[in-house]
Amino acid sequence: MIGPLREDQYHDITLVYQAISIYDTLHISHNPAGPTISVAGTESERIPKDGPNLVLRAVQALGDHVGFEPHVHFDLIKAIPTQAGLGGGSAAAAAALVGCNILWGMNVCDDDLTVLGANLGEDVPFFIKGMMAFGLGHKRPLVNVQTSNYVWNWVLGVPAAGLSTKSVFERFDHTLAGSPSPSAEEIYLKNRQNCIELPWGASHPEDLLSALVNDLEGPSIQLLPDVEIALCVGKTAGAVASLMSGSGSTCAFLARDETHARSLMIELQKDTVFKEVLMGSDPVEGVRVLQGMR
Repeated sequence: MIGPLREDQYHDITLVYQAISIYDTLHISHNPAGPTISVAGTESERIPKDGPNLVLRAVQALGDHVGFEPHVHFDLIKAIPTQAGLGGGSAAAAAALVGCNILWGMNVCDDDLTVLGANLGEDVPFFIKGMMAFGLGHKRPLVNVQTSNYVWNWVLGVPAAGLSTKSVFERFDHTLAGSPSPSAEEIYLKNRQNCIELPWGASHPEDLLSALVNDLEGPSIQLLPDVEIALCVGKTAGAVASLMSGSGSTCAFLARDETHARSLMIELQKDTVFKEVLMGSDPVEGVRVLQGMR
């Protein structure tokens, strides 16, 4: 859920992060000319190979923090769709922080890695540990959620066109300005408290359906009507819940179990609104390190 625009030009945001079982792979090797990166796999051509790349920014931040020159090369193999609201870039940045910390033997603690990650992006700290957590807004620490044995089975439908996070928030602000409410902040704070008090990690997913909402869906649909089409396709196909992921354009469809997820994925793959349909479950751990493997 999203609060009104603050004076510092940020929004208060309350969201539940879930790490899902769809992974990119990041190989790290020594390179005297580094840091450099090559990218292969899903939509690899859309990933910048220079300064804006979050992996390169992450390793430079870690190098500056410990006073170590980052002579490394990264081979990033993509499986997470790019620029689709799934946090693939942030997950890779988290992997760079954790992996290089181990490679260099620096023993930087998780708290310091989290601070470095937060300076790169709001969701980078989450991917260091994964599982489930609350995000409470700009530069605010994550609140970890204790999880039980309940499994969330998701099918992700990725529309052909993506969405700019900046554009989505601008449309959200424009819409809110067009129908101002003096109690907007009060309503947001009440909803946030209700959200935080829910037993996210200790309840069956179907007991939390009423809380599965995304305030950015409306603005995103205005910018990209395919999002609404995709959500309708999922509902018609029998999804237990249909909602947009993050700022889009990926749509997430909750299934009853793994068998239902497989049948739902097959059904969604028939529709041309999606360029890709994936299946995954959560919560799962964040960065996993395999040393000496290739």
